[in-house]
Amino acid sequence: MPKLHLALLLATTLVFGVPGLSLAQLSPDATSRVVEIEVPAPALAGNLLGTSEMQDAAIYLPPSYDSDPDRRYPVIYLLHGIFDDYGIWLDIEEVPARLNRLMAAKAMPEALVVMPNAGNKYGGGYYRNSPISGNWADYIADDLIGHVDAEFRTLASADSRAVVGHSMGGYGAINLAINRPGTFSVVWSMSPCCLAATDDFGFGNDAWKRAARVETAEDIEKLLADQDFYAIALLGILSAFSSEAGDPPVHGDFPFDIVRGEVVLDDAAYDRYLDSLPTRQLRAARDDLRALRGFGLDVGLGDQFLHIPPGTIELSQRLGAERIPHLLDVYDGDHRQKVGDRLETVVLPWVGARLMVAE
Repeated sequence: MPKLHLALLLATTLVFGVPGLSLAQLSPDATSRVVEIEVPAPALAGNLLGTSEMQDAAIYLPPSYDSDPDRRYPVIYLLHGIFDDYGIWLDIEEVPARLNRLMAAKAMPEALVVMPNAGNKYGGGYYRNSPISGNWADYIADDLIGHVDAEFRTLASADSRAVVGHSMGGYGAINLAINRPGTFSVVWSMSPCCLAATDDFGFGNDAWKRAARVETAEDIEKLLADQDFYAIALLGILSAFSSEAGDPPVHGDFPFDIVRGEVVLDDAAYDRYLDSLPTRQLRAARDDLRALRGFGLDVGLGDQFLHIPPGTIELSQRLGAERIPHLLDVYDGDHRQKVGDRLETVVLPWVGARLMVAE
């Protein structure tokens, strides 16, 4: 096993960016490459949404990976949001080029970056375990990590492993930190969705009513054909957050009834739903979260998904109340516009500096 040391490359920059790093100036020739793989996913066996037990992923291999065959590398897992796939990182956010620049500038250590797909018919499984949508947390923590560690030259230890996610992926990063402790030592959640049942994610959104009116498989197909974003996403939330599988075609039980056209909460079911949120799970996970090498959150105050800023800030407040060290970066921006630049100038340098690397 190689000797390890902490990659304290940018310990003083925190959320203020990378000193001297110009996105225009640094575009070195690199010998990195991206490979696309298929991963067996037994954790998804028996899911009720027809999601395949073979999943795709893309892996960024750093510049020295092919030329230094004895070297092992830390790994960063990068989780996408709802209705996306790993193509968002490759084609839109240009993550490989950004990684090349950062590594050429020695602004982060050389690392593998694994970009899994995590979609289903409702846009995604939220990286949670569910009897309906499948055990997506176990897929990431067991199936995917096990496959990557077996097939690539990784430092197969939590001290050398990080998870970063955006939106649904940001929620997933938090959920994995809480419910799969000891898997990652560094966590960063970008604009995490679904932390608070308020605003557009609250039951005042009429999309809950449209989702609750589903009675047949044809009703679901119509929502999909109409691209009813919120109604489809809420069916995904219901399937991912339900602790038991109910009757088809929805399988989950809504935490409310529709009475005279209005939402009336079922108190017991609603409490079960709230108990599934990270804000209710921090105390039980406190010791594990305190043991992390780094825990970062960020959110843009102009996020179009109105529940995300208050949900992120509330999570930070509750982390503080439990004395769980973390970093909250609140910035001027929306949900997606600055994701790539923030990965390059803030998130990846901060995460990389906290990973153990081979000497």
